[in-house]
Formats: sequence, structure tokens, C-alpha cells
Amino acid sequence: MQGEIHEPAQTQRRFCILCLWFGALAHLSRDSRRVAWAGVLMVPLFWLLDTAIDVYLFGLGEVFHHGLFEIEPMEFYMRLLVSVIFVSFGLYAAIMLDRAERAGHALRESNAQLEKLKAELEHLVVADPLTGTYNRRKFHEVLDRAVSNAIRHDHRFALLMIDVDHFKHINDTHGHQVGDEVLRGVCERISGAVRSADQLFRVGGEEFCLLANVAGDEDIGPLAEKLRMVVADRPFPVVGNITVSIGIANFREGDTQESIYARADAAMYEAKRKGRNCVVSAAD
Repeated sequence: MQGEIHEPAQTQRRFCILCLWFGALAHLSRDSRRVAWAGVLMVPLFWLLDTAIDVYLFGLGEVFHHGLFEIEPMEFYMRLLVSVIFVSFGLYAAIMLDRAERAGHALRESNAQLEKLKAELEHLVVADPLTGTYNRRKFHEVLDRAVSNAIRHDHRFALLMIDVDHFKHINDTHGHQVGDEVLRGVCERISGAVRSADQLFRVGGEEFCLLANVAGDEDIGPLAEKLRMVVADRPFPVVGNITVSIGIANFREGDTQESIYARADAAMYEAKRKGRNCVVSAAD
């Protein structure tokens, strides 16, 4: 009678243990579940190996299957204990592996977010907040590299200085907010008209610089004229037509950052003196 009372309780405990084991597996990754099942598969392998040692090495049984199933209680509990150890160790190793995988995944995500944040911060350092183009700091960095490449590898380029005409009058008449919209609009039109290899920078209030690659004896004048026309041909909201004056300086032997910038700047002011809304090339 007492055995009948204890039997359902033991069955219930075994069922709970199985539920806990399978429940733990459900939350693990595929590789971690494989580790847990490896611990389970070790149990029959251990029973077979232990039986083979008992029967064939120590001669404790005449028939293999007798040694496998008809065993002493002490031997049974020893095998059961080792089996529980295998299963428990497999589950423990699976949980540790799963935690390591989750930690690695979280670390990779964190690193990706940090790299993204780093790229955004680096862009903010070199980007003009109003127009989104590169700023003066980036301009000097790129111009220095362009001059070095031109000297060492004969990679020719031209510097275009672009200034919005009568911009102070626009600000004084319509306010700075409208002036900002004009600068953004000018920048968008120029950016849409330049070649993919050319780089646009905002270097002052209404001043922009364009570094344009030059192939051989290519004349950069048509590009500058195209930029002038793309700004002047269509009116802007509120202010109407806007024009720009453009100065061009082609890199020549012996140029430095300062010299090519000064020649482009002088050419731009010459365009202003000629009545604005025109392109002037510095003498080479």
C-alpha cells in the first residue's frame, strides 16, 4: 500500500524533471540544444561501455544483455548517478554556451551601434549644419590632399570659388531665415549639377568652393558656366532670381593651398567687378 502511494509521487517528480529539462531547452539556441542533447546521448553510450567493461574485461556476466539490464542495485544507482551527471553537465554547458552566444550577439550589436555613432559624429565634425555639404575644415583637409596628389602623381584639378551675389541685401530685406533657404537652395542646385567625383564645400557665409578633377587639358569653364546657369535660370521662392559669381583657378606647378585659393578668390572678385553673374578664370 505504501509503495502504491509513493509510486505516483515519484512518477510526478520524474515528469516535472522532464518538463523542466525540455523547458530549459526551449529557450536555448540551436547550437546550445545540440550540446544539451549530446549530454543525453552520453547516457546510453556510458551504459553500453560500462556493461562491456563489466562483461568482457572483468567477467561479471555471461551474456552482454544480462549485464546491461540485470544488474545489482548498487551498480544501477551508480549508472543512474553518472547518467544524471552527464545530462546535467550537458544542460549546464548548453546554458553557458547560450549565454555566451547572447553576450556575443549583444556585443556585436553594441559595436555596430558605436561604429554608426562614430561615423555620425565624424560627419558632424566635417559637415556644414545648414547646407549639409562639407565645411571649411574638411575643405582644407581635402585641398591639401589634392595639392599633394597633383605634385606627386600629376592628378590635375581646378578650384572654383562660388559666391552668391547680393546676399547681404537678401538677408537685410527678407531676413536670415529666407537667406538660409537661399543658401540651401543654391547648394542643392549646384550639388545636383556637379560630377560624382567633384566635391562641394561651404567655406564662408555665402561662399562655396568646388574641387573639380581635370582630365589632361580639359577646360573646366563649361562646368562653371553650367553651375552659374543652374542657379540663375530658375527663380527662388520669395526672393526671385539669384545669381552667383564664379572664379576658377587651375592647379599649376608650384601651387600651394594658399596660392591656388588666392588665385580662385581673386578671379571670383574679378567676376564681381565685371558685373556679377559671370565666370572668370585666373591666368595660369
